Amino acid sequence: AGAGGLLAMNRDNPNLIEKDQLIETSKFLFNEKLFFNGPIVERTNLRQFIMDVAPFFLCNFVIIDGKFSLKPAMPVNGSGEVIKGAVPIAQLFTSGNILEDTFKVEYLSTEERRAFRAVVRFRQERKNSLPEEKAISVRATEGGRLFADAGVDVLPVEQFDLTQFCTSQEHAVKVAKYFITLRALVTHTISFSTTLEGLNIQAGSFIRVITESSPYSSANTGTINSSGVVTSVSDLADGTYDVVYFQIGSDEVQDGTMFVADGIVTETTFHNTVFTIKNDEVNTNTYVVEQLTFSDEGTVDIVASEYPCNDDGSSRIVEALLD
Repeated sequence: AGAGGLLAMNRDNPNLIEKDQLIETSKFLFNEKLFFNGPIVERTNLRQFIMDVAPFFLCNFVIIDGKFSLKPAMPVNGSGEVIKGAVPIAQLFTSGNILEDTFKVEYLSTEERRAFRAVVRFRQERKNSLPEEKAISVRATEGGRLFADAGVDVLPVEQFDLTQFCTSQEHAVKVAKYFITLRALVTHTISFSTTLEGLNIQAGSFIRVITESSPYSSANTGTINSSGVVTSVSDLADGTYDVVYFQIGSDEVQDGTMFVADGIVTETTFHNTVFTIKNDEVNTNTYVVEQLTFSDEGTVDIVASEYPCNDDGSSRIVEALLD
């Protein structure tokens, strides 16, 4: 009925709906009792409408092979039940299959991560009576693990209007908890490129990304003059160090191994340089794929957002919604 007729399979119009995925998502919506109870009375762009409304049903709007669909924003099994254990990972990405110099991280601003109190408006309906608008206020509990300032009495208020379709207080509470949890736990997004070979993911898939980084530390940074004398915040003990260094007059930063004895480096390669001792950290994070696109070079560009998990691999978002 309605928009379904416009998108249905016929000779002149190929199917624009990923029906199998919608069936799986409908099981999740039914289990969680997330229903759309209301009319659509004005003409609207269908794609924009689904994109705007999906988060209020704990779902993400996705395009799979050019077809519209919805996927639950949390891991679910074939019966539509939320997975409380380890999040199923579709693929692993490391330096071995992430193309060099393509990995980028973008952190959310402090304003975008500020704690808030959610006020959700919905309709309360009673038999043989006109509906009445209600509002419920939700915030993270004092002493909870979401926000450091969750116990502050005065929090900025953000309103969510669900009166067009929500007639359940339980639905309204779940939406509020979901948005509060996202604000508290999701800190960044990533993007990178990879090859098409062996790629088996789609929008909404959960992936694990392992990266190495060398965080800056002033204690591990110093200079070496033309005589090889080392100057640093903390004295370097005699020994061999893996360093990243920049030589005066050079155009690039280089990696190397330098030997320090009595505060002096004899190898002239490191003279007149600024250096930092490498202290690589291995980070393992789970992400949910937001977008996959083919590039002109024949590679695949992936954009994904952080999906916070506990040490055992279980979802912190699921944990918060159930708490």
